[in-house]
Amino acid sequence: MTGPGSKIGVAAVLAVLGLLATSPARAETQFLLGGGGALVPDYPGSDDYEILPIPALRFDWSSDGAAPPATGYSGQFGLVDAHLAFPDGVDIGIARLSTPSRHFTLRLGGGYRFGRNDDENHALDGMGDIGGQGLTRVSIGSEPANPRGIGVHFGLKYETDITNETGADTFSLYVGNKFALTPRTTLNVTGTATWADADYMQSYFGVSDLQASRSRYNRFDAGAGVADVGLDARLNYAFTDHWLVFGSVGYSRLTGDAADSPLVDKEGSADQFRATTGFAYRF
Repeated sequence: MTGPGSKIGVAAVLAVLGLLATSPARAETQFLLGGGGALVPDYPGSDDYEILPIPALRFDWSSDGAAPPATGYSGQFGLVDAHLAFPDGVDIGIARLSTPSRHFTLRLGGGYRFGRNDDENHALDGMGDIGGQGLTRVSIGSEPANPRGIGVHFGLKYETDITNETGADTFSLYVGNKFALTPRTTLNVTGTATWADADYMQSYFGVSDLQASRSRYNRFDAGAGVADVGLDARLNYAFTDHWLVFGSVGYSRLTGDAADSPLVDKEGSADQFRATTGFAYRF
């Protein structure tokens, strides 16, 4: 993801993920606005990094019926909640099953997957550009029902490219735990894994005959499989009722054909690191 806009977008996604750990699990309405800086690879699989400024924007809304039951189970259908973030997109909760301690929510949404420009890193010379892609997604997640969201959270997300730039589909799995270190400080540790279809893998890690004729690489066919696994840790400290500071560090390991790609194996690295830090104001 080498274009300036795409790299800022990746960094902003990381910032938004950091802000998520500060949000009350079932606040009726909440708006977060902030920014900071991030250290990210300049394309997926690169071993070159850049420090970038990042914006962070998030709006969360939940219906009056979002509270968990005192005992047993309760179900809710229709508009359950809504989450809007830049640049991650929008997710709308349409169904929820709740227990006294947990919510299980089905959400529909849309977003944007950033592309890649071949003029930002010499490793991409001759590979051509990948345009950004509009996405639709379906996700199901489970979160603790307590007000701060302390405890285990997990879920599965499916995304597909509806703009036909790549035609790619991905499935992402996450499992994590949010800890309350102090009344104003939380630590959120999350593990992730992403499966990608052949269209995604070939677009970002493959080398076609045309690309081979224009670049230093031989043809490489990247097939479907687990593209990466990772771990992120995010620390958030609310030093007033409205102002907070956040920071995160993350590591992911490219696997399968993504790791074997000449863009990664010869010119980059399967080990991908990232970090963000910044401030935000909670309205």
